[in-house]
Amino acid sequence: MMIKFKNDFNCCKTVGCKSFGVANSPDYIYKSRRLGYLSIECRACGSNPPWINNLLVNNVLKEKFEYQFGRKLTGCPKCYKYFFITERTDSKLNGFTSAGTQRKKCSQCHSIFTLQNFKNINALKLVLSTIVSHKDMRESIKSTGLSARLYYFYLNKLALILSNFSRLNEENVMERKYLAMHTQGKVLHLDHNRGLYILITAEVDSGYILLQNNNLTSQDLNNKDIYCSLENTVIAVPNVDNIENALINRYQQNMKRKHFEQLLVGELKPITKCNLIYPDKLAYIHFQLLNAFTGKADKYAHYIEHESSLRAATLMASYADIKKSNAEIYYFFPFTKVSEKLQGKDIGWWKDKWFSNEQGAYSPITYKVKNRAADVKLPESDSVDLFYSYLNQHMNKGVNSINVIDNLSEIHRVIFNYCDLKNKTTRANSFGVTDKIYTSESLLDDALKMIMAG
Repeated sequence: MMIKFKNDFNCCKTVGCKSFGVANSPDYIYKSRRLGYLSIECRACGSNPPWINNLLVNNVLKEKFEYQFGRKLTGCPKCYKYFFITERTDSKLNGFTSAGTQRKKCSQCHSIFTLQNFKNINALKLVLSTIVSHKDMRESIKSTGLSARLYYFYLNKLALILSNFSRLNEENVMERKYLAMHTQGKVLHLDHNRGLYILITAEVDSGYILLQNNNLTSQDLNNKDIYCSLENTVIAVPNVDNIENALINRYQQNMKRKHFEQLLVGELKPITKCNLIYPDKLAYIHFQLLNAFTGKADKYAHYIEHESSLRAATLMASYADIKKSNAEIYYFFPFTKVSEKLQGKDIGWWKDKWFSNEQGAYSPITYKVKNRAADVKLPESDSVDLFYSYLNQHMNKGVNSINVIDNLSEIHRVIFNYCDLKNKTTRANSFGVTDKIYTSESLLDDALKMIMAG
């Protein structure tokens, strides 16, 4: 499977419009300022989606893609370069190097490569123990007896090993007729007013965390593209008992923004040697990367936070599948104090139809059919919140490096999936990638065995 990432987001995002997802439509007025902000105006439906810097999104997308799916330790490096994107190839044993490392020969392209051989496993275990005990960085380095340089070296190796183990197992179970996902955005605050915006996606039935991305990038950016806002437009959840009033309040807060996709998350001071991009740009990146998972399913549903910037991004990532009726997109608003049921109630400026059950409220974005959403269920609707709480509790808040933040976040994603218990089982068990209950130490042991066996 090869993903064809979209590279032009300046198109209509109204699902029922003939120009939906179509770049260069004759119905467009480019860089319109009719509503007071730069947008693309669609004369066919009258919508004005905000203008997107395509080059920025695509450059950061490549960076995130390489981190999430390209850091492989196993298989042929020539024809099996990416998890999910390129198919696994068979290989045969092909002798040893002069240092005694096993070589293999790819059965498809006949390239010869060597298997991974991690010699200082004790150092990896020492670094893992500091992460699990969530010590601060200075104490962590001191307790291992490693130099700072070696600590960060083994931290990167540990992230690679656990991430590879996770992705290899995920590849085994992603071929399916149907996939359901749930995505929310969160702000992770670090020391000294530093922080980042993260998007987290869980598989609905198991609560397994498939993907997380933050708005940090090593790309050089123009000043106007660097996040530097002190304002906070994150929609607050009111303390009300009526779900309809709660939803109306959200729409009203949304409309107070300069434009409906203007998601600002307050002051986030910069991290060393990297830049912060705006959250709405991260959304376009994150949802495209999810195509690595959805591309393995015949049909899929996506439940997203009730946030306009996420709506636009997921529609652009899924527009081809939506047009073929292979993808269904919903807003999901968790609300457990529901006393009155919504049955297709029109709410908001766009008159979205809302339904509710004991978990909260749902609105179908990709179609307008009465009572269609009344039977929607999210068995693990709180998994994103639980992972965020786990990450917030275990993340070292003193870190000031994009590489360290990315590595720690990925390590915590894998440990949360494989080791954190809920109802005496793990999310990895429920997702079907393993039948074992792991500790962090046994997880590392099995990950090393898998990777060193090729």
